[in-house]
Amino acid sequence: MPSGRARLRAAWRRVRDVPVAGAAIRAADRLLWWWAIRGSGLVDAEYYAAQRGWRSGGAALAIADYVTRGFRQGLSLNPLFDELVAGRSLPEPDRVPALYAYLVSDRRTVSVHPWWDAPASARDDDDAAPLDLVWQRRENSAVMVRIGERSQTVPVKELRSWAMEAARQWRGGTIDPGPGPARDDVVIRLLQRGDRDYPRRVLAVVPLIEADDVVVAVVGCDASQWVSLDVAARLFPSLRRAAFPREESYRAAVNRAAVSQHSRSGTMTVIGPRSDLSAVEIRSLRRDVVSGRAVAPVEIASDGTVAAFGAAGAGARVPYPILNGHPREDVEALGEARREVPLLAGPTFVVAREDWALIGGFDGVPPGPAVAALSATLRARIPGFVCQIDPAVHSTAFARPTVFRGDGAAGTVFADERRGAEDILRAAGFHVRGWCPPRRPSTPMLPDLTWRRPDPTALRWAIKICAPPGPLGAVWGDTHFAHGLAKALRRRGQFVAVDSFDARERWTSSLDDVTLVVRGPYRITPPATGTRVEWIISHPDQITRAEVNDFDIVYAASDRWSATASERWNTVISPLLECTDTDQFYPRGLQRTDEIVFVGTARGIARPSVVVPLAAGIPVRVYGPDWRTYIPASAIAAETIPNDRLSERYETASIVLNDQWPAMREEGFIAMRPFDAVAAGGRVISEDVDGIDRVFGDAVVTFRTEQELVALLHRDPDELFPDFATLSAASERIRRDHSFDARAEQILATVRERRRSSKRHDVAR
Repeated sequence: MPSGRARLRAAWRRVRDVPVAGAAIRAADRLLWWWAIRGSGLVDAEYYAAQRGWRSGGAALAIADYVTRGFRQGLSLNPLFDELVAGRSLPEPDRVPALYAYLVSDRRTVSVHPWWDAPASARDDDDAAPLDLVWQRRENSAVMVRIGERSQTVPVKELRSWAMEAARQWRGGTIDPGPGPARDDVVIRLLQRGDRDYPRRVLAVVPLIEADDVVVAVVGCDASQWVSLDVAARLFPSLRRAAFPREESYRAAVNRAAVSQHSRSGTMTVIGPRSDLSAVEIRSLRRDVVSGRAVAPVEIASDGTVAAFGAAGAGARVPYPILNGHPREDVEALGEARREVPLLAGPTFVVAREDWALIGGFDGVPPGPAVAALSATLRARIPGFVCQIDPAVHSTAFARPTVFRGDGAAGTVFADERRGAEDILRAAGFHVRGWCPPRRPSTPMLPDLTWRRPDPTALRWAIKICAPPGPLGAVWGDTHFAHGLAKALRRRGQFVAVDSFDARERWTSSLDDVTLVVRGPYRITPPATGTRVEWIISHPDQITRAEVNDFDIVYAASDRWSATASERWNTVISPLLECTDTDQFYPRGLQRTDEIVFVGTARGIARPSVVVPLAAGIPVRVYGPDWRTYIPASAIAAETIPNDRLSERYETASIVLNDQWPAMREEGFIAMRPFDAVAAGGRVISEDVDGIDRVFGDAVVTFRTEQELVALLHRDPDELFPDFATLSAASERIRRDHSFDARAEQILATVRERRRSSKRHDVAR
């Protein structure tokens, strides 16, 4: 159950949305933040004034401005504190100033600067947080600045002087990159305001700086970003930087960043502001790009679907982005060899500098979708010009879009080259029956497709989950659950796509034969077409008769709830427990340690299975995000753990802790963690759930109260759990009877029977 403090926090957050009371609470928040920061000793009023362009201003004014609006604009009260970077690991960074959140957290563990590893410094001094310590001693202290393989010890006074200079420069507004080094290949790394991952994106191009002319151009640049880029430029003098207004168009930003006084030989690579391409991928993308050829990656949309595999004109003002709205799995059928397309699409591309100069950059391109219009112009001006997509390189766009003025309407009609799109669609496994006219002038024509079965028994499946796309969803158990099930179905000759919550309504869902919804914390309405399956694995308290009636087949991960819900709603809900991925979870013969381990997020509450042992003085190694508010930072082993390392972590733990959502516990839903841990050869202490003893036997020991949990953890684990042979037998049984392969066999058989029955029914009518 949530603690009293957690319930109070939740109530306080709800009241903030009430018109009158909310305004008072928000004012009280700002006053609280002001007082805490005022007493921190970390405020550099002169530095803040430099960012604001004030001639003067004391600490009180600087703090008041910062807590009211400055923190949302990326301003910082201390030159060693990067608002964006610090906020990445602190709670509610869009609402709460990062400096305040830092002050009420375990300061020793918070990353406050992109190039100075403050938490690593804490291990050398146990008395104070690194930032507090070096700032107090700033007249004589220094920090180690590291960017990629290059490092430099910089006195704090000098680092502050750099920051002051950079802040004043940033305040001046637009900053063009200036002349670059005489190098053949140019790399333009676009960034956007508010990007908390900007250091990672900068680090991705650092290996290119020695050989290439690298330009980092930030659109709507925050002060923190510019100050940090200034440090990078001091360590890498050939690195060029630029800051453009937020309302800048993509065309204008690329044009300004591309200005160079040197050779027109070589290539120009433009990387979109939300792209996560690595240096290796950039080099791969520009390989063999010469005059007469341009290459782009597969563009992935923010929902995880394909944004474009290039584009094709359709005799309209907006070209068709090939494979737009398709799951990424459809690209796999195209292999890894580059494919020719009529046009490029998306903000990331490589072109020969000679060709770019020939058309005058974007100045020589008519209005409309920028990169598509650019490639059409290149083809028109240069005989035999070829546009290619590299299927092996995917450019993702999971960060929030915050910049660029729109391209506006196309000035000309794109030539009808739908045959080029149809070639790609056929290679991806589709038959094009025709084309649908655009719904609006600003939308493209879309193909009318059917999926071509690679085998008569193959079905096209879409597993839809509640997890968000990209890195945020990668830590969700639902994501690993879906991919484990997908692998098992693919082994049975099925095509399977996994759709994030944001892609739950992708327009290509009508192509799917089977939609399988893994029901987590949110309801997902299935499409009207195909066979519709729901597997309820959590939050049974949210399920309604109406939701269940949306599906043809319904499973639930609880024997008891399946029976009671079936009777209550006069329907069929079959029990199907959660399971494990046997490709990953199996004993490796590793030595067990004495560590008690918990893996999972905080869920916004003080989870008793973690906070109760810690409060009792029992050490727990916690792996998961969002724990800083609830437990000492010393208990957080890592905010994430790679899924491919989870099995060995479970096997080597003395005990793996498990708890349940209250509704799951009450209704007999067993979480996935005990299946994974026991399959790996681990030993589990879990909250009691109906049926857990029948499934796991003595490999899982249960508790009902907090007192029982503490008592169990004080006992000798070797006496609490069975011997090695018994645990090995339990692991083997779980991997045999409760694997994704076993579940896939059952689901596939039921779906095939349902589809045969539906066909017989249709014939009878």
